[in-house]
Parts: sequence; C-alpha cells; structure tokens
Amino acid sequence: MHEKTLERMLSLYDDVFLGGFLARSFCSLSVTLSARLTSAAGKFIYSKSPILRMRQAEIRMSSDFLTRLINGPFELNGLSAATPQEAFLLVFEHELCHALEIALYGQTGHAERFRQLAFGLFGHTATRHSLPTRRQEAAKDGFLVGSKVAFPYEGKRLTGTISYIGKTATVMVPSPFGDYRDRVGRRYDKYRVQLSELKRLPR
Repeated sequence: MHEKTLERMLSLYDDVFLGGFLARSFCSLSVTLSARLTSAAGKFIYSKSPILRMRQAEIRMSSDFLTRLINGPFELNGLSAATPQEAFLLVFEHELCHALEIALYGQTGHAERFRQLAFGLFGHTATRHSLPTRRQEAAKDGFLVGSKVAFPYEGKRLTGTISYIGKTATVMVPSPFGDYRDRVGRRYDKYRVQLSELKRLPR
C-alpha cells in the first residue's frame, strides 16, 4: 500500500463523511503504515500539549495485522469484515473518530461521546476487535511473557525467560557480565529470537 494511497484514503473519508473538517482543523494529519505496531491494529498519535496538538497528528496503521489476516470474516468494532482490506478500513475508521474527537473536544478515549461519533458516522457498535495479536498467537503455542525457554545460538543452547513478544520474542539470558540487571542485581544478556526457534522448558 503506497503512501499516496493512504493520503488519498484519508482525504476521501474527510471529504465524504466530514466535509473536509479534519483538513481545516489539523495543520498536518497523516496516515502511516508500521510493521513495528504489533500490539494494536491502529493507533492515533497526537501531542498532549494544547499548543502543539493540532499542528501535527498521525493515524498509524499496523501493516503487521494486515499481512497476517488471511481468512475472514473478522469481527471489528461490532461489525463483520469479509476481507483483510475491509478489516483495515474498519480499524482506520476507528482511529479517524479519535482524530475527530480531538479536533472537536481536545481529548479522546472510548467513552460514550466517542461511541456516539463512531456509530453515527460508520455504524460501529463496539470499540474492540477480535484480531489476534502476536502475543495471543504465541500463547496458543504455550509461549507467554515469563515462560522459561531454550534456543540455539552460535552452536550453543541458551536458556532464559521471555520478557516481550512481538514479531520475535525477547529472551533474557542470565550472564555474569550482562548489560541488563533486574531489581535484585542479577545480570542478563538480551536476545531477540524467532518463536519457531524456541523450546518451552518447565518452570
């Protein structure tokens, strides 16, 4: 999906549904794709400063979710999407409502006012989706934050604890000279490991 396609999508939504209100309200409102956004399908990013809030804002969409979706239907915001493309638009509409609420009221969330905007504009009846995150998919295979695991590394077998799960797992491996310390002073080295390379260990 090209940058110009995203810009055109934003412009069309703003023109058709909002009469160009967002273009008049924000000095800059952009839509971007992020492969690093793995814990949410979309995110509205804006400054907390009242002075800077309307100067630049961003709707960041997760390309990770979009490329992992295969077989629909998908449930998002109380609606059913038959294809990944439709799911993408439903996520975008949700984030667009956050931009609108900021433009109108200076703050945004998922309270009644937001839900009324999302329903009135796009027919959304909920604010959540059932798209699986990377962490949820890993949990099905028994890999959780805090799980003890082993993995091969440069001809050796290392063991450690999962501290984060995204596209890869972050594993903290005890090491007497490691760069990282826990609260009691134990040292660790940090490794990013493909989930397919991990083997679960008993606690």
